[in-house]
Amino acid sequence: MPSDSPLDPENRALYGEILRAPPGYEVDMALATTYSLDFETALVIPASMAFQAAESRAQVLDTPLALLDGLERLAERVAIFCEAGRIAAQPRAANRLTALLEDTVTEVLAPKGGAFHPKIWVLRFVPLTGAGPVRLRLAILSRNLTTDRSWDLSLSLDGEVTGVAQADNAPISALLRALPGLARGRPTPARNRKIAEALARDLDHAIWTLPDGARRLRFAVNGLGQPPFRPRVGNAQGIISPFLSAEALIQLTKGLAPADCWLLSRAEELAQMPPEVLARFGQVLVLDDLAETEDGEEAEAASAALGLHAKVFVTERYPRPESTTDLTVGSGNATAAALLNGSNVEVFATLSGPSRRMGWVADHIAPERLGRFLRPWQPPATAPAPDPAVVAEARLDAVRKALAAADLTLRCAPAEDSRISLTLTARSKMAMPDTLRAELWPLTLGPNHALTLMAPLGRTGLHLGLFALADVTRWLGLRLTDLETGAEMVFSLGTTLKDLPDARTAEILRSIIENREAFLRYIRLLLGDPEAAAQIILQGGKGGFLGFAGFADDAPILEDMVRSLSGDGRRLRDIERLMTRLGDAKGADGELVIPPRFAALWEVFRSVLLSEVRRG
Repeated sequence: MPSDSPLDPENRALYGEILRAPPGYEVDMALATTYSLDFETALVIPASMAFQAAESRAQVLDTPLALLDGLERLAERVAIFCEAGRIAAQPRAANRLTALLEDTVTEVLAPKGGAFHPKIWVLRFVPLTGAGPVRLRLAILSRNLTTDRSWDLSLSLDGEVTGVAQADNAPISALLRALPGLARGRPTPARNRKIAEALARDLDHAIWTLPDGARRLRFAVNGLGQPPFRPRVGNAQGIISPFLSAEALIQLTKGLAPADCWLLSRAEELAQMPPEVLARFGQVLVLDDLAETEDGEEAEAASAALGLHAKVFVTERYPRPESTTDLTVGSGNATAAALLNGSNVEVFATLSGPSRRMGWVADHIAPERLGRFLRPWQPPATAPAPDPAVVAEARLDAVRKALAAADLTLRCAPAEDSRISLTLTARSKMAMPDTLRAELWPLTLGPNHALTLMAPLGRTGLHLGLFALADVTRWLGLRLTDLETGAEMVFSLGTTLKDLPDARTAEILRSIIENREAFLRYIRLLLGDPEAAAQIILQGGKGGFLGFAGFADDAPILEDMVRSLSGDGRRLRDIERLMTRLGDAKGADGELVIPPRFAALWEVFRSVLLSEVRRG
């Protein structure tokens, strides 16, 4: 077994590495699936793809112009599919920008009634020069698109698109093709359908570079109607799973001796398992609370990974010394829903290779590897009593699922003072249980603007109030409270937004590009090399940018405009779109956000652009 065990928590990979284009390439399109999502992560992702200049995730979140640039550059080329009702409802920063994710994020439901649980990234990279093969990256993850700091695992595969069909990739391409049809209520936007189909076609012809030691790679997807996959039983079995069911553990260890099996899970989950099921494992383990591992998500700070979220199945097959090890990673836990009855949508990747290279089952928990972070699980002295909070959470989750499937619609209507009236309706009448309180609010405004849902929600509608156009979004924040225990569930839910004025996006831009200094910084970001320009923005304009007053001496802006004009002109077209959206917007100081001298200069460049279009 190599000393750099893939299951070692110190072998961490930064999330940004998955999104970073190879040298000489740029991101052309990307698709992600996740069970849960938070808007902060969703906002940072396009910025991370557009440039790699941030010192930390928090730095980007605190810089609306950087978030805006990432969204403007890449949001239309990114599609995210997540479980309906599993989006966090309290974004910390740049609330209005969440509206620009309305078409990026599609909420879906598992067709067999379970959870939509796959966690993958598929990215397509194209060469900057136009010469060279199209490259793909497929990441199979155990983590969601959230800020959770639990110990997770990922398998990142790089490959090239060829002219030869690759049947082994069929499960993943079939998942991508199925995604648009899983949308609930609001249909999948056309651009996301195109992204899913285009990437599925590429996957049909992709050849991957396998990790060292692996000789074969197989994929599997559960929950789309085919017989469910589960790891094969071999001569020995190791299982890492934060959630368990007795039926799945029995199937995974059928015919094996306890000495040949080990199980790593969470203490609270192990306490719920029948003793005779745990007796099938020679070692039952949990993460050692004292064994801190450095968190690999971003480089913000060294902090302990909190809890277990990784899912791994290690199977040793055939007699030694010629045995083969299968290492199966992905989204599925060792549960009936994930592995046996096919109710959850899950994704798996299995790497196979000689055990002398991939490691025998016992090697993975050896003290010099993963074992140094583990300790034996000690059963509690008394059986744990049912937790009322767990029971209450199940009641709340049933209501969440009902709301997610209710096909909610937000209808806009013009009102006084250029504000917008919002009314919420549901296709079929829905009443809240008497044991529960439901509150909701437009996500951009926060829970301080919550309304309690008193009457049954239906076609008659609930009037939410009057709002500034920049605050209008299809996202609602919801808080469900169990009146018996006080347990709460807070989440965001998308609606179908009707009659939205065309000027909404322009109003959001005006609220962020609020003065001339911000405008000129954003122009620098649009024109410059993404990494260098973004660093200027993230540093608050330090490093030589003098503002428009020094424009004559700030030659790089003019040079960048001339350079873009002599190139493909794409960046200048971005400026034209920005100029149109901002129009005659004024800042808090009463001055036009677009400096008149810049507007006059821009007319010169614009006339050249128009003449180029006419000649083309």
